[in-house]
Amino acid sequence: MGKQIDVKPKLLILSMLLLSALHTQASAGGLTAGLLNSSKGFGLSIDYVASDIIYNSYNVYADIYGMISGRYSTPGIKAYYLHYNRLASFSYKEASCGLFLGPGASIGYVRDMGSEDFGTMLSADIALSLRVSFKRNIDLEFGTVAELGFHAINTANGVQMGIYNNGLLQALQPTLKIMARF
Repeated sequence: MGKQIDVKPKLLILSMLLLSALHTQASAGGLTAGLLNSSKGFGLSIDYVASDIIYNSYNVYADIYGMISGRYSTPGIKAYYLHYNRLASFSYKEASCGLFLGPGASIGYVRDMGSEDFGTMLSADIALSLRVSFKRNIDLEFGTVAELGFHAINTANGVQMGIYNNGLLQALQPTLKIMARF
């Protein structure tokens, strides 16, 4: 019989590390906080804006793979970090826009395409986003994240590990973030 892995302590430790990093960065620069919405899931996002050309994004969301179709009724949970660098920018009247690209990492307890069971996923990420900052302290971000990683499931025969299929298949599903600037 395979050893059962409890993911909850790992997610708690990850959350504590993210909050610690946010606390350290909050004293040095600007923060935005808001909602993350996508056909992949919904959740919370906090971004630390280091400068006009760099920002770090910390996200936690409910992964709703298979729920919209009615196949499943319970969401998974995923957390990810992204470090964005500006590729281009322009301004127009009441808003400034930036095109950003950056690497990151994800961890979660989710289902994957081809699997009925929840499992732990871990991935290296690459993200592209268009961020619009309005003068009234509101930011909108439209982006996408590709995740290259693995998905591990506990079975009666031990741990079954494979490529995290949804990380690549869902890369074309965009995410919209609505953020308040502090």
